[in-house]
Amino acid sequence: MIFNHFRTLFIFITALTLTSCSLFDIQPLDDTTNVIKIYDAYAHLEQCTFVDELVGSEGTWYNYLFISNKDLTLGSIHDLKNQANAMGANAIHIQYNLSFNTSVTFFAQAYDCPQ
Repeated sequence: MIFNHFRTLFIFITALTLTSCSLFDIQPLDDTTNVIKIYDAYAHLEQCTFVDELVGSEGTWYNYLFISNKDLTLGSIHDLKNQANAMGANAIHIQYNLSFNTSVTFFAQAYDCPQ
């Protein structure tokens, strides 16, 4: 009887441990993503065509304690670059970041600029 409780507890802890290990990865940069330049001033984008607005985010309430701010920021930037690449853009203007305690989120615009 007590063995069944320990077995159930062991299975639960093992499953929880295995699933939590995958929670610590940040958003990867897609293999197909081209070079996406990031700008913080509109002056660099005068010759560019606006494509769309983007929101890049990384981090959640359950994993932010285990991922550094640097990695959260990098994951958010990767998210923006992947979205911009999917739209055919080659430049991003980061307008501002949205402050949350558990994640890093950027609001940006995607542009297609002449090479």
